Amino acid sequence: MWNLLLRTISICLSTLSNPGVRTMKFRLALVAIVCLIASTARADDLDKIQKKGEIIIGVRAEAPPFGFLDKTKNVVTGYDVEFGKYIAKKLGVKPIFLTLSPTERIPALQDNRVDLIIAAMAKNAKSEKILEFSLGYFVAIQKFAAKPGRFKSLSQFNGAKVCFAQGTTTEHWLEENLPKTVRIPAVGYQEAFSLLQTGGCEAVAGAGTILKGNLSKLPKTDVVVTDDIPLGIEIFAMGMRKGEKRLKQMVNDALLESEKTGEAVRIYEHYFGENTAVPQLRLFKIQG
Repeated sequence: MWNLLLRTISICLSTLSNPGVRTMKFRLALVAIVCLIASTARADDLDKIQKKGEIIIGVRAEAPPFGFLDKTKNVVTGYDVEFGKYIAKKLGVKPIFLTLSPTERIPALQDNRVDLIIAAMAKNAKSEKILEFSLGYFVAIQKFAAKPGRFKSLSQFNGAKVCFAQGTTTEHWLEENLPKTVRIPAVGYQEAFSLLQTGGCEAVAGAGTILKGNLSKLPKTDVVVTDDIPLGIEIFAMGMRKGEKRLKQMVNDALLESEKTGEAVRIYEHYFGENTAVPQLRLFKIQG
């Protein structure tokens, strides 16, 4: 956009040097065009968010403890939602949360339904080509959930039916690292666990914390997360439209401040602390 502005100004200046077109109306028209382009160039997502006084944030409702429905209050809450509130506060705007499935996350940004995605989304080389990503705010380990003793090594997954949530990086990991599994897509983790319990698959793959979070919401079940068979490490980050550098900088500044002030640790302990459904030590820091 700035290149277009500079080219337009250059053309205008060269045109104005022609005595044949030095009329007041023409000059005013050129000035109007330049101002319009300049205005458009400045109106990035950060400007729009601050102008409307709100930021629409895409979150998940079936990925506890990152995003889940608080049935007592009928609102979506969780680790991601708390970070969304924190960032909105730093921007001085009101947060509005829109629940999305994994497959809806990127399209929701691309068609302007949301301004920011905070939805247990891992960043990788493929997604970084089409989105801007913030600094990482969570480190996740891919794991399996299955009946006790069913799997003791990765080799036992050859030919096994494995469910996963569509639109997550788990799908690509399975394709690349366990190509001999029978991969069964599910709309979300709730459907995936339903298939597991009814015999539709033999395991559910995904971020270990999300698997445990979903298990904690289920009635009595003998399904467990196979902690001794880790699949890989993922970095969860917040997604923005490609090219939104100013918004990205503001989000990163807020994340770094949350780490410095201890707010990031407070949020973590609330959802992953010792007395929670999915306790685990915080072995990472938010850093640039």
